[in-house]
Amino acid sequence: MAGYIQNGSLPIPPISDTQASILDMILFPGFTRLSTAIQGYLAIDLSVYAPHLCFFGLFVFACRHICKSLCGWFQTYCTSTIHLHYREDPYDMLMLWISSQSFVQNTRSCLVTTDLATSLNHAKNNHSNDRDQKKRSLSYTPWNGSFFMWYKGCLIVFRRQFHAGDFRSREDVSISCFGRSSQILKELLSECNTEYSKLVHGKTCIYEHQDAAWIRSRVSPIRRISTVVLDKSKKKELLKDIGDFLNPTSRQWYSDRGIPYRRGYLLYGPPGTGKSSLSCAIAGFFGLDIYILNLSQLTEAGFKSLLAKLPQDCVLLLEDVDAASSNRDSETDRRRIATGSPPQARKSAFGNVCLSTLLNAIDGVASQEGRVLIMTTNHIKRLDEALIRPGRVDKKVELGLADSNMMADLFCLVFKPVEVDDRKICGSARSRKEEVVRTEQLAEEFARKVPALSFSTAEIYSFLLKHKKSPEQAINNVEELISNPSEARTKLPRISEDAQPETAREFKLVRF
Repeated sequence: MAGYIQNGSLPIPPISDTQASILDMILFPGFTRLSTAIQGYLAIDLSVYAPHLCFFGLFVFACRHICKSLCGWFQTYCTSTIHLHYREDPYDMLMLWISSQSFVQNTRSCLVTTDLATSLNHAKNNHSNDRDQKKRSLSYTPWNGSFFMWYKGCLIVFRRQFHAGDFRSREDVSISCFGRSSQILKELLSECNTEYSKLVHGKTCIYEHQDAAWIRSRVSPIRRISTVVLDKSKKKELLKDIGDFLNPTSRQWYSDRGIPYRRGYLLYGPPGTGKSSLSCAIAGFFGLDIYILNLSQLTEAGFKSLLAKLPQDCVLLLEDVDAASSNRDSETDRRRIATGSPPQARKSAFGNVCLSTLLNAIDGVASQEGRVLIMTTNHIKRLDEALIRPGRVDKKVELGLADSNMMADLFCLVFKPVEVDDRKICGSARSRKEEVVRTEQLAEEFARKVPALSFSTAEIYSFLLKHKKSPEQAINNVEELISNPSEARTKLPRISEDAQPETAREFKLVRF
């Protein structure tokens, strides 16, 4: 409806629908409604200015398009960019470096996380008694936008955008500089790598998988190999074998003879005998990172992708492979046998990874070289012979229950004084040497009282920690250990040595 001027002389013609739609599209939605309200309230004829507003809107639209095109052209031909995947280590390196820069304090959009540097320092200094020092500080990094910073006199653009999806979210991260050379960006990433390496030096990085990508789950202090108690001859032989394999000259030796450069180990024995601890200690002893695979949570495609992303010189740990392989539908198998149906390929022999895929990944044509494969199992008899044959498993190490020597070593590990000069122990004036001798004597007494080959190292270690302040008290209460065997161990199923697992029988027809 047309409006009227206050003196009632002439009506104000409304803005046409065509003009209104153009203005709504170019300027901002709802402009037509706003202009109509202004006309009625102020009695101003905006139709006179409609052509000018349309022209101005078209001009703004053209300028936006031109600016966007120019920016895209400039970014393509006049800048250099390096993109980083948010699930890879370079991303963590860059975020750690950026969080320490002063420009972050002035950014209007930040993401707050626990400080990685503080976490890594705590991994190194975990013996501190100051609880306040152990609290993780907060780290701030720019979030969702483009941010400018100076590095060695060059302007660097840091871009970070988060994209939320229905099933999976992703984060796009990149750094750019002006010019056709990305050398300054590479120098920046090199500095980030150097700072990051200083923080993780002397620590073991443990990686676990999420979907089809490796994610660093934690960084822990290197576990000394001396803290893993097992038969000394077995430990020495195992370390020598791995050391020979990782020797820098070994790769060329394997290459000259056309032998695949890889090595596999199987650690087996009852629960609590130190299989996982030994794996971590091996990685720390040789300065390697650990990559842990959980077969029951993987698809075949994800399994192959993860193995392809493994770096050289690492430890690939497959824990409890017997538990993964026993995940099967026995009722379906019995029904198939009763009806005489032909055997079908197993899809979930190892979770969703079939046996043939696992075998090919271990020593097939596309298998990764340069890695140390360690598999652990509580029941070696449950494993298919094809999985643990020579060539896939080069060395089998049995970790049994604790004998007398191992129990004495565990006792000394818990109660021996730390190596600090001129330390006064328990307020007495005895020297450290005298205290060591006394501890060794008590260790022999403890080993005599506890039956050999009856308890796992974890059970004994747990008992000793319960009495860690007094070795004499541990010896006096040894009946507490003997009369209360581990509930988990007593519930273990007894498997006949001659029993053949169903999983192994099913794959008897396939050999590699």
